[in-house]
Amino acid sequence: MFQNKKFGFYAVILCLTGLVYTFLCAGLEGGQIELFRGQLSGGPDWRPENVQLPLTVGAFLAVPGAFLCGTVFLRHGIRQGLILLGAAAAAGCVGLMNAGGRYWLLFVSLVLVRCVCAMLQIGIAALCVHWFIRCRGRVLGLVTMGGPLFSAIGAPAVANFVQTTLGGDWRPLYLAAAAALALLALAVRFLLRDRPEDAGLYPDGEGYAPTFESQEPEPPLSVGKLLRSWRFWLALAVTGALTAAGAGCLGTVEARLLAKGGGGPTLLNRAAPWLALGAIFAMPASYIFGWLCDKLGEVWASLPLLLAEVGCAYLLWAFPKEVDAVVGVPLCLAMACLLGGISTVVPALIARAFGRQQLLAVCRVLFPALLLLAALAGPGAELLGGGARARLYIVLMAVAAAGLIFLPLLGRTLTKKGG
Repeated sequence: MFQNKKFGFYAVILCLTGLVYTFLCAGLEGGQIELFRGQLSGGPDWRPENVQLPLTVGAFLAVPGAFLCGTVFLRHGIRQGLILLGAAAAAGCVGLMNAGGRYWLLFVSLVLVRCVCAMLQIGIAALCVHWFIRCRGRVLGLVTMGGPLFSAIGAPAVANFVQTTLGGDWRPLYLAAAAALALLALAVRFLLRDRPEDAGLYPDGEGYAPTFESQEPEPPLSVGKLLRSWRFWLALAVTGALTAAGAGCLGTVEARLLAKGGGGPTLLNRAAPWLALGAIFAMPASYIFGWLCDKLGEVWASLPLLLAEVGCAYLLWAFPKEVDAVVGVPLCLAMACLLGGISTVVPALIARAFGRQQLLAVCRVLFPALLLLAALAGPGAELLGGGARARLYIVLMAVAAAGLIFLPLLGRTLTKKGG
């Protein structure tokens, strides 16, 4: 890659830009309740539930938004879409800065930020897929490491920084996020290209075009043709299982530990060091799963990730009232796999199944479905009893097990030559 200095320049810029994007998106998507906790006593509109509501609405609005975003990517290019999405996210940050006691502005801004951040991550993953084939997984592992990095820092630590260093004023934090998004938009506009071919290069910095790709541009697959494709439904079954089971496990850990501890924070506090260690381990796990994608193939890399989801759901189901290394270490490792692996393996597997030339056409249909599954994880968990009910984790184990069943079927449909 770095033997070609021109390609190396673009690769470094893409990796750094993508890493900052995923870090910002992780911070803006999660931890909002912790950040606003000190302001939630200002009236009935500022209860924690009222901060969670716009985040849930934003997650559901991201479903049709992902289809529109994929259409923009397909027709006008990924960079144009990222610039527009970055401007929308920055506007949401400005709205949060000026929300004050106005709940309606807080609501609209949180919905906008939550919705847009999901689509920004799709765009970054699409750029990585277009620029890399041979080392695609490792690059995705580096770029998506921003999410685990924020989890390792922790939303409570950010909230504590606001309270201690900024005197409880969160506005400078959102101002910095808006400024970072503006700088990222400039980097995307002037320092990146949608595809290496746009800069007179080839994927991975090779001196020739991929031999398994058609040299003539392929017309994008229509929605109808995709929905009639057996490969599409197998890819949806596997990536859907990865997404739904992962979201269900990660989203209910705190509720489960509180329920197992009798409603008090004692058990959660005892498990906190293991959860924090899992977030730290998720950073190398992100790269390790990318390495597995490149060396063994995306199908084989999905196998340990689905097994980790089964194990994580089982541990949460059978979690004892006391935490020791026998329980803490497996939970730590399972959480690390989920935090670091899902965001790396899912786009790599989609790219392997459909190739670079059809990626955007597939993403505008497949990613809305995955975002819908992720959005339904929260209400679905509540419907099944939240962290207080063991049946939730039985369902999550069944979902991950279904992914394991469909995985070899997907593997059989994939050709030996990657895309």
